[in-house]
Order: sequence, then structure tokens, then C-alpha cells
Amino acid sequence: MEITFFLPRFAYLEIDSLIFFPTLLISLVFLRGKRNYLALLKSILLVDPFYLLWDFIATWKDSWSFNPQYVMGIYVIDLPIEEIIFFLVTPFATLTIYDFMRDRIAKNIFIKHSENDRIIKTELILSSLFLLTVGFIILPSHSYTAIDLIYLSSFLLLSSFQNPHIFASKYFWEFMGLTYIPFFIFDFFLTYLPVVIYGPRSILGIRVISIPIEDFIYSFSMIGFYLIFYIYFSEKITS
Repeated sequence: MEITFFLPRFAYLEIDSLIFFPTLLISLVFLRGKRNYLALLKSILLVDPFYLLWDFIATWKDSWSFNPQYVMGIYVIDLPIEEIIFFLVTPFATLTIYDFMRDRIAKNIFIKHSENDRIIKTELILSSLFLLTVGFIILPSHSYTAIDLIYLSSFLLLSSFQNPHIFASKYFWEFMGLTYIPFFIFDFFLTYLPVVIYGPRSILGIRVISIPIEDFIYSFSMIGFYLIFYIYFSEKITS
């Protein structure tokens, strides 16, 4: 199957636009005055540097690269400007799902505390240590897979101290599940064209259609980081 509706050199920018503008419309029409843009900005400014640093190092080490056929050719060091934009539009779009759920279901869709908090915290810490160990073991042979596991480990560890109770909420898992709908569509475009080209020693080679299994882990940790900091800063600003 050939995808022909993207313009050469503008494909990645078009994908960024398809992520951003529909959720901007939803924000303006259905969530007017109901989104905390200051908390969103703080979450983005806190999380993005860690993923952009990974991105810069990954392109430098040839873990992945960007197809010049589908980017405009404007670079920040080795990253196309569209990749920088991606890290702005993605949290805006995915956290729209959280705000929509919060507006339609309940103001506090994630329970504040669970009677199993201590058990959940212990399980998160143990899972984090296990993933960290596996990540460092496979780092020389599968760099993307390894860093994926290390970042996921960091997310679980932070969550164990910041708000372990969200893992006891069905809404957290519903939210994460819903984020995979746009993820699957747009990551399919990015990997099928392909806009992003993965190095031979960076991934396991297991794909869902064209999407490496590592991208699913990447999305979970990244969106998780955005979410917990968005909740944290929202509560700080409104308290």
C-alpha cells in the first residue's frame, strides 16, 4: 500500500498538524475555560528536555534517523524542526483526552488515595528495578529497546512516590488506552512512509504492522510523565 496524500518534504509537518488542529478545535469548542494551559506548559517544559536529549543522542548514535524526503530540511542540530514541534503538539493533544474525561466524567477522575497504595508503591519500585536491570543488560545490542525500558522504569519509580494511586484507577487505564488510538494512526504514518528510520541494532524487530513494539512503550512512559506532572501542576495552581 502506497500513501500518496502527504506532500513530499511536508509529510512530518502535516502529521504534526493533524495531531494538533483537531484537538485545538475540541479545546476551543468543548473545553473552553476548562483546560489549565499554565500547568500544561509547565509539564511540557519539564518533560520535553529529557526526551529531546534522548532524541539528540539517538540520532547522533544512529539509533534512528529522519528521512529527508519527508521533512522540510530545517534542523536543530540533528533533529528536524518537525520533531521539536512533535514534542509540543503531542502533550497538547493527548492531555485533551484527559481534560475531556475529567469534564465529562468527574472533576477528579483519579482517586486521591487507595487502600492498596503501599502495595502498589512496592510493586512499582520492584518493576522499575527489574526494567532498569534489563535495560542496562540489552543496551549494547538494542539501544532503543534499552532506553525505552530505562525511561519506563523512571516513570514507574517517579509514580511510586508521586501518585501510585492512579494505577488503581480504571480511568487511568482507559485514558492510556484512548491515547493509543491517535498514537496508532500517526505512528503508522511515521513508520510506514517512513519518516523515521530505525538503525539495525536499535530495536528487537517486532512490529505491529509498521510500528516497532518499542514505540508503544515509548508512548506509555512519555504520556505518563506528561500526565502526572500536568495533574501535579494543576493541583498546585488551583490550590
